[in-house]
Amino acid sequence: MLFSVEEVLNVTGGKLWLGDLKGSFHGAVIDSREAGGGELFFPLQGEKENGHKFILDALTRGANGSLLEEEQIPRFTAQSFPPGKSVITVKDSLQSLQKLAGYHRGKFSLSLVAVTGSNGKTTTKDFIASVLSTRYNVLKTEGNLNNHLGLPLMLLRLKKEHQAAVLELGMSGLGEIALLTSLCRPDLGVITNIGEAHLGLLGSKENIARAKGELLVNMDSRGKAILNGDDPFLKQMGREFAGQTFYYGFTEGTSLRVLNSFMDNGGYKFEVLLPDSRVESFWISLPGKHNVYNALAAIAVGLDFSLSLQDIKEGLAESVFSRMRMEKTPVKSGFWVINDAYNANPTSMKYSLQSLKELARNNVKIAILGDMFELGPAAEDRHYELGRILADLGIDYLISVGRLAVWIAQGAGDAGLPPERIFLAGNHEEAVKHVDSLNLPGSYILIKGSRGMQMEKIAGELLKKYN
Repeated sequence: MLFSVEEVLNVTGGKLWLGDLKGSFHGAVIDSREAGGGELFFPLQGEKENGHKFILDALTRGANGSLLEEEQIPRFTAQSFPPGKSVITVKDSLQSLQKLAGYHRGKFSLSLVAVTGSNGKTTTKDFIASVLSTRYNVLKTEGNLNNHLGLPLMLLRLKKEHQAAVLELGMSGLGEIALLTSLCRPDLGVITNIGEAHLGLLGSKENIARAKGELLVNMDSRGKAILNGDDPFLKQMGREFAGQTFYYGFTEGTSLRVLNSFMDNGGYKFEVLLPDSRVESFWISLPGKHNVYNALAAIAVGLDFSLSLQDIKEGLAESVFSRMRMEKTPVKSGFWVINDAYNANPTSMKYSLQSLKELARNNVKIAILGDMFELGPAAEDRHYELGRILADLGIDYLISVGRLAVWIAQGAGDAGLPPERIFLAGNHEEAVKHVDSLNLPGSYILIKGSRGMQMEKIAGELLKKYN
């Protein structure tokens, strides 16, 4: 049982409109199609849909009950619902979901790790969860359940068999990380870096740092902050944090410092100076120096949990990553497709291009890049700068997709990439046609863009066409 009816009433301040006080719920859903096991349905109201339209569907499919917002009561009568169901009236379904999630978190004394940052938070979360899973039963964020809706749903999945949790905190503006932190009450707070994701929404890197820093501001002073010590914004945050701070990075002064790193067997091998002055080697299956940073955060968490170095090494090496994060797939026609299409911002684009260069080495390097969103007035400049970076890295071909990505092409051309190696595509289909014109055997094709560009469709079409 997740909640009794009485618990829901007490936590939300709601009223039992229909049903039995002795009723109970065995899960929580916000999508009526996922009901079927005695859950409580939360009829959330969004921009496009009103969840109250789906209450009857959720109950018919097997939910034990539903919330009902007070202003929506006139739409229903007691006869509207199947017999034996509980209906609880509340002022706001979303706030009720969040209150119940926070209440449920309070039932567990397990250690909880919260991860945020402009880049790498999902990969870092995956690394940490894999390391901890060598010894513990771990709940980790699934998919994109990292915002004001998703994080409460993840918290409601906590069960007595869980021994640790690793949850990702996303945000779209000031105040959101503060809310999420108050709900999940982390023992360890990990911040990967401060970049330019959401620059258009927040206006400056300083405001982005403020938003991400809400994790530390709202953590208990008995908690520990694990921070990228090479990021100046995070160094300052660490100095201001009331609790203990642990820094990792490549520079002097960090408690966990990389001494040497290099490509090895398609991934990265790196030597780390540990806090006790020992030097140990680690390996990860992902390319890129930026992923070494992500792995360092996981090593720091593993050490805090008193895991053995062997467990930490195995956890890193055996990590399984979320979809569309540097997914490398060999194609029968003799080339590689790298699907890194989950999302993009200027920093993550640069990291991915650097990884493409490292992976491909002397082979042909092709970048299919889409628009980067949420950059505000800086959008054209950031796309142009990315094009120059691409050319400077020696990428052989560029296929730009979208209105803003035209500026990537402009920057690449101005930085010396020959015009016959630059292709402008207005959509996915045109991008695939441009690929058809290239000499593909032995090449590596990177595909990346903001989530709204759905660049993974290009990856899927290439795999379908050439396999």
